[in-house]
Amino acid sequence: MPRPLVTLDRVDVRLGGVELLRDVSLEVNEGEGLAVVGPSGSGKSTLLRLLRGDLWPSPSSAGRRLFHGPDGAHESPIGARDRFRLVAPEQQDVYVRRDWEMPVEAVIRSGLADAVWPPEAATAADTARIRATAERLAIAPLLHRSYLELSRGEGRRVLLARALVAAPALLVLDEPCDGLDAAARAAFLAGVSSALAGGTAVVMATHRRDEVVVGLSRVVMLRGGRIERVASRQAFLDRDRDRYRDRDPDPDRDLDRDRDRDPDPDPDPDRDRDPFRLSAVTVLVHGRAVLADLSFSIAPGERLAFVGPNGAGKSTLLRLLAGEEQPARGEIDRLGLGPRAGADDLRGRIGAVSPELQARHRIDATGEEVVLSGFEGSIGLAGPPTGAQRAAAADALARLGIERLARRRIHALSYGELRKLLVARALAPRPAALLLDEPLAGLDAASRAAVAAAVDAACAASGAALVAVTHHEDELPAGVRRVGLLERGRLVRFVRR
Repeated sequence: MPRPLVTLDRVDVRLGGVELLRDVSLEVNEGEGLAVVGPSGSGKSTLLRLLRGDLWPSPSSAGRRLFHGPDGAHESPIGARDRFRLVAPEQQDVYVRRDWEMPVEAVIRSGLADAVWPPEAATAADTARIRATAERLAIAPLLHRSYLELSRGEGRRVLLARALVAAPALLVLDEPCDGLDAAARAAFLAGVSSALAGGTAVVMATHRRDEVVVGLSRVVMLRGGRIERVASRQAFLDRDRDRYRDRDPDPDRDLDRDRDRDPDPDPDPDRDRDPFRLSAVTVLVHGRAVLADLSFSIAPGERLAFVGPNGAGKSTLLRLLAGEEQPARGEIDRLGLGPRAGADDLRGRIGAVSPELQARHRIDATGEEVVLSGFEGSIGLAGPPTGAQRAAAADALARLGIERLARRRIHALSYGELRKLLVARALAPRPAALLLDEPLAGLDAASRAAVAAAVDAACAASGAALVAVTHHEDELPAGVRRVGLLERGRLVRFVRR
């Protein structure tokens, strides 16, 4: 019989005065694989943090949590956590938030001590171990590159190497494939399957059924902070096909229903000019051309999407449109403000959503403060909000059905709930343009459909232009008529939908 690693017995978790988990009982055994599924905000991330020892059960819990080791079972995670490792989008965000220029080798080495920064220089044995892990995951060519230069997909595979280099007993994965293209997802999941086959226990939270790989033999279904059911992988795939399917929950909904409908006219004369015009634009990052010779324009009210593999330059393109990057060659006009306009000139005129933006928000802010910060395009409030701004923020929260998050501190929210707040932040000022980088990441199927509908309605009402980036065809915004394919920083072609 497999021996247990962690036992939860009738455990509750409260954070910031909010009950996140209630009466949870679950056991994770050596070498087994568990998938954790459920709607956004159902408690998946909290359950993973509880299993890993990052959170303590509420003192009022009827039962207790036990960590099992060679010397017996203990309530304290000390010692047990040395054998556990985590991969999550928030880990990647830490490096972005702190702007740490660390080589990939150092990031992987930090996993030996489970520290953000490696506490010691590499020994010969460490170097061999790091190289072997990197080769196993096909990322050895990245070892000497800066982590901040990597694409989202490359960075996530580095974090998997960081976790596996320590040969953990338990690998905890929280929505690890968010932001990855199809090839990167396949490579990452192959690494997970390899870890399972090698005897590492895995607990993985996901919103997508196709990520429940062979080896994840049990599926834990959460709803409202409770375990609704535990089923075998096959029973989950067979019986819950409709409930957890990875497409719009309404099969009759036409995502292109606005294809032939122009947005309502806006009285602002600035809306009549092209929001963005690019002429032979090249963007260099650390001397390397991340975007090369881009020429295109976006019409007033147009909804446009860009797709392409990780590292193709999609996120850099959105940062360029937002004024956070400037051309090394060529010229760009943003919102008619001329080629010299930068991010400061565009604050409040552009609504943005991105993983990097999410990473930079202060964890002590309330949901309302996050939404209100969109009026100045700031992180945190630049000044006291007006009554009109508070009303617009409340309206944006209501559009997305997340009014309950207004008073919550964001450290107590799930990744998906915070992503919804960022969408509300982007919509609240009624901007001239929306720049959305993976806006539906971390959301379950029903939430993806609801957020997409809210963005669609906002664009139709205001005439705002929209530029979106996604790796999933089912996440293309409604009304998108052109899809640009980027490869290695170049625009290969536009495809009409």
